[in-house]
Amino acid sequence: MNLAIKTAKKPEEKTRLALRSGRWKTALPYFEELANADEQDSARWNLLGDMRYRAGENADAEAAWKHALDGYMHDGLHENALGVARKIARILPDETAVHPSISEAFMGLEYYADAIGAFRSFMKLNKSATSSELKSWFRRAITCDIRQPHLLEEISHLLGESGLEDVELERDIRLFVERMSETSDSLVTANEEDSFEPAPVFEREYRLPDSDGLLSIDAIETDDPPALDLNSFQPVREVGPTYESLTSSGEYEIPADIGSDFLSDGQGKDHFDLGVVYAEMKLWDAAITEFQTARKDNSIRSKATLELAQCYKNANDPHRALKLLEEESALGASEGSVQDELWYQMGLIHEVIGNTSEALESYEKVSHESAHSIEAARKANLLRVQ
Repeated sequence: MNLAIKTAKKPEEKTRLALRSGRWKTALPYFEELANADEQDSARWNLLGDMRYRAGENADAEAAWKHALDGYMHDGLHENALGVARKIARILPDETAVHPSISEAFMGLEYYADAIGAFRSFMKLNKSATSSELKSWFRRAITCDIRQPHLLEEISHLLGESGLEDVELERDIRLFVERMSETSDSLVTANEEDSFEPAPVFEREYRLPDSDGLLSIDAIETDDPPALDLNSFQPVREVGPTYESLTSSGEYEIPADIGSDFLSDGQGKDHFDLGVVYAEMKLWDAAITEFQTARKDNSIRSKATLELAQCYKNANDPHRALKLLEEESALGASEGSVQDELWYQMGLIHEVIGNTSEALESYEKVSHESAHSIEAARKANLLRVQ
């Protein structure tokens, strides 16, 4: 008779096993417990939304994402809020009420052209928008430091298109446009007197924030999403979206996905950030998946490789971690500091698996400029006397 006592698995272990097999509903209670433990932790609520979406609970996913969105906006984390809001618009295109939040996030980042474009899209997509929603946006807009004449003119046009009949609001917007136009003109005049050349008025360049923590999901083409691919994102663009990407039928147009073999520079950042979140939670399988995807972005390939190797090591697979580091080092494309990090990490893993001579060789290749130079030299000396 087997009298062995069967030890119950810890919640973290059960969750890892569930994630590994794609059983999202089984893993969901753990993430709900984490989120409910701290209502103010927007990152966890954002992650909970991702998990609910993967479990097929779209309405609950939307509720969690909006909770995260409100939290980020309250804390002034506009880049994070923008990422969550754009995720909702992308995955749930019928949820047009999220566009004012996109616009407000752009305002917080001082990307005023994009803020106006997002609100214009909202007006086109949501014909039933209430007057209070429209008025709220205009009241928010006239608190911003908008000096570009074409943007000020656009706000006036939007007010006319909105159909609002509010004499006080019309007066406030007219005074705002006049005041900001005069301020812009006076700045140009002052600069002309100093330099005899008109001073151009620059609008801050927009680059899609990688933020994130931005925990976003883009793999939504199939009914059966790939296991553990919780998070992806849209292509990084040097100039911000105008939110005028509407088809002739008025539908929101979703950018096509890029190939699966590589990511453009900057696109791996969201995957990397999500991998870090999973690693901190000791969800090595999920973290491994995200770092594997992040490595497809050459701009962060080496950094993602180091994190991926650490996850393999923590998941009791040091041989795979070592092979990964050796392959990355053999490419020779990394900067010197990254190569030093690769050699140092290889030395640590060689020690773990008992390869003394290989560990010594790795430590000896760490340069004197490396942050690990002193520790690498100490470890090398210890190995020499063994």
